[in-house]
Amino acid sequence: MKKNKINTECDTSLLKCVEKIANAAESSEISSKFLSDNKEDLKRLSDFLEISETQAVLFSVIFNLNFGSTTVDLEQMADYFKCSAVSVVGYLTELDNLVEKKLLRRQTENRRKRGKNYLNNIEFYINREAFESLRKGEKFISKTIETPDIYSLMAYFDGVFQDFRGGEYSVPELHNEIRSSLLRNDSFPFIKELKKFPMETEELTLFILLCSEFMDDEVTLPLLDAIKYLYPSLTDRMRVRKEFLKGTHVLLLNGLAMLEEGQFRSEQQLMLTERGIELLLQDDKDLFITRKNKKKTGDFILASGIAGKELFFSGKESKSLGFLTDTLKPANHANLVNRLKDAGMRTGVTVLLYGPPGTGKTESVYQIARNTGRDIRMISISETKSMWFGESEKLIKNVFDEYRKRVEKCEVAPILLFNEADGIFSTRKKIGSSSVDQTENAIQNIILQEMEDMNGILIATTNLTQNLDQAFERRFLYKISFEKPCPEARVKIWLDKVRSLPVDQAERLSGRYELSGGQIENIARKCILKQALYGLYPSFDEVVSFCEEEQMSRNSIQRIGF
Repeated sequence: MKKNKINTECDTSLLKCVEKIANAAESSEISSKFLSDNKEDLKRLSDFLEISETQAVLFSVIFNLNFGSTTVDLEQMADYFKCSAVSVVGYLTELDNLVEKKLLRRQTENRRKRGKNYLNNIEFYINREAFESLRKGEKFISKTIETPDIYSLMAYFDGVFQDFRGGEYSVPELHNEIRSSLLRNDSFPFIKELKKFPMETEELTLFILLCSEFMDDEVTLPLLDAIKYLYPSLTDRMRVRKEFLKGTHVLLLNGLAMLEEGQFRSEQQLMLTERGIELLLQDDKDLFITRKNKKKTGDFILASGIAGKELFFSGKESKSLGFLTDTLKPANHANLVNRLKDAGMRTGVTVLLYGPPGTGKTESVYQIARNTGRDIRMISISETKSMWFGESEKLIKNVFDEYRKRVEKCEVAPILLFNEADGIFSTRKKIGSSSVDQTENAIQNIILQEMEDMNGILIATTNLTQNLDQAFERRFLYKISFEKPCPEARVKIWLDKVRSLPVDQAERLSGRYELSGGQIENIARKCILKQALYGLYPSFDEVVSFCEEEQMSRNSIQRIGF
């Protein structure tokens, strides 16, 4: 076996120390004579890294071998030391301790390698951050992230995945970080239950990604984007994609995830099942399933499950929303319906909320529903589109048929919500257009007729009123415009979202950045995430940098992937 000598242009004394230990350790069998002869270098390195002298030997050898191999297994180490494999196994506790200190990373593959036994599937490599600290002669301090509950753990994983996107982790390092973090928190009920499912590292990583995105309010992941994100090899991508399409992937077989069909196969979305959510959240599952999972599955979002939330507007929105809320209170609405019937008019209440993104349109619908005791039937674009000719018309008809049946059964009519409605309510195409355009027109004609016959409450939200067909505009009884909050409203939003922010700083941020409520909430979430990761709330300058990022992302950068 070819031995790899350290070859670096960085002639620091610490690296020289590592080099001397590694070179002396070759064929040494880690004998007492070797330890005695290299006492000075071993003590210096062990004191610097705050590890034992034996660990300093193991670290130096893996450091050396890493220059010729991506990872170092036990067989390579035994061959280097010229000792038995059993002797090297005896150092596993020392190696695991180096992993805990983040000086080494450990890669353990569940998939059996041809010609290799379990022990040779255990491989180690130097943590890149530890290497940089050693190269610069700086003390390496491993940051221990406190994760007192599953929410903090998922916030930590969210940061890990963000670092992976930014190139801070390789795929093996990502897999190692996922597994080691789960091991550090194996007392959590989620992790105890997760151990019952036989999953390889790559499958476990995909599931954790799905869980962290769910906790971050992203209910679904585009399947193809997720596969490309986690699998660098095209061969692996095709294999995993085939498993999902055939229904043989372990997440599908164990009922932890499911595919939601898009208009085309390339638009398939991966999402947690109710079993997956229950595994993740345990006793808290009902708090999330109602609000998150059901809005994507065709079920109703229950008014009783919607959390109260204070919204801040510039003035006219509050007045209009207050009037609408009063109108939809059960007693008032019943009286309105009777009066309209007596007058021979349509009884349906149709509402259009329009304005820039992040101004509170969708959340306003939630709060109206909560305050009037009305459940919500959320309609997604995928529910109204099909790749098969004639199917889209049936889908949209079914939406209204099911809603009508629900209204007939309920004392309090639910709200039928078309979110981002310009995707469905857009300007109709000219006669003679393509078959796709004809299908779009047919869908819109059905909706127009259903709005005429509406016996209930329909609310649509949109960011792009210029795309809305005039025939739809005429059929909305109420039209409420949402504007970006004025400076005074922004101050209130800052103080509500970032509770630790002094009033003067909130006023400075409000005056400097014309952010929407949604953008301010994004910044508040970043602040909480940083506190969860590092135990310190961001400084005012860091909050300002978050504002700059948010303003830039809104003005010039579209979100990529998921």
